[in-house]
Amino acid sequence: MTKPIKPWFAVGGKPGDRTLEQQMVGLDRLMAAVPGKTVLDCGCAQGLISIEMARAGAEYVHGVEILRPFVDTAWREAEGLENVGFEQGDMNHWRPGANAFFDVVVALAILQKLRDPSAVAHMLANTARELIVIRTPPGRDPWVLPPERGRAVPHDIGRVLRHRGWRLSEQLAGTFGEVIGYWEKA
Repeated sequence: MTKPIKPWFAVGGKPGDRTLEQQMVGLDRLMAAVPGKTVLDCGCAQGLISIEMARAGAEYVHGVEILRPFVDTAWREAEGLENVGFEQGDMNHWRPGANAFFDVVVALAILQKLRDPSAVAHMLANTARELIVIRTPPGRDPWVLPPERGRAVPHDIGRVLRHRGWRLSEQLAGTFGEVIGYWEKA
């Protein structure tokens, strides 16, 4: 028996854990940065933040989500928008195509769910050109994620990003106390 999929966002009148308005708190700088830019949205859930970035004028937003029902919802919600697309992919293994880069890379509440967040942060740092936005859950040092849920290696997201030439330029709190970090090229 499979566990039912719990919607992340409230979509189409159906309940979810969070509203889009709650999830957008702390993302004003992101929304101001995306016009004319290419964006990678890692773990995009039902695609609502990807769609908001597309509507804000992003050249193109590419959302990656592990759950097929969420990807299907994202495509339905994005109907009529030509500057956003979605694919099913597991961020533990997903990598952009050869020589694929994005101006902005977004990882909102996804790194703590992965087997090796440092390895994925390394990929994000190599894929982004201008800005990386990471949201981590409340109650933790946001850039050092402790091993849990069977992880075998320690994780230090901040060290990985700094080593790859990024600096934390701003850190904000979201609606539920989560930490949002804005990383720029050093």
